Amino acid sequence: MTDFLARLTALAATGGLDGLDGLRYNASLPELAAHYGDPWDGGRIHRESRWPHGFGWGDVQTVFCHCRRLQSLSLPVWHGELELPLAGGGLRTFDTHVTESALVAALTAAGCRWETVTYENVPDQRTLEVAVAEEIRVAFVLTDREDRDAPPLDDWVLNKALLWGYDHTDCPEPDRTLPDDGWGAAPN
Repeated sequence: MTDFLARLTALAATGGLDGLDGLRYNASLPELAAHYGDPWDGGRIHRESRWPHGFGWGDVQTVFCHCRRLQSLSLPVWHGELELPLAGGGLRTFDTHVTESALVAALTAAGCRWETVTYENVPDQRTLEVAVAEEIRVAFVLTDREDRDAPPLDDWVLNKALLWGYDHTDCPEPDRTLPDDGWGAAPN
């Protein structure tokens, strides 16, 4: 199993990359910044308000709520390689070519269960969705070809990996008595 596939398997089994201190659903933005270094600023998700807001480390794209908790994470696997953050700062490049058969074997070996989601209007794509916990999901989006102009493959390939949750509906207001965290103290 490649290092990248091992990380994807851990994401499906635990809902996070790099264990309890790493990127995981509901992780604290300041704690992740202390672990990986300051993120790059991906900008607002909605024009009219600062939060939710996109940030990232390397090629990991994240979205945080105004309470500074991670709502979602995306790995754009189709690039062929990704830079993932390292504890203490820095990045490591991973080859991201993963076939469906390798992914299914790794998920099965890890004891993960998934639902296959297909799309009537997108026949060349399907998603393996893992319920990490009752309200936390990891999705592996597979396509039948390496790129749009390539012929269909017998063994589909991973296009992207996603993490999100359903349980973050009511979040606390940021504590206005704390100093500015550098990511905007105001929720708007």
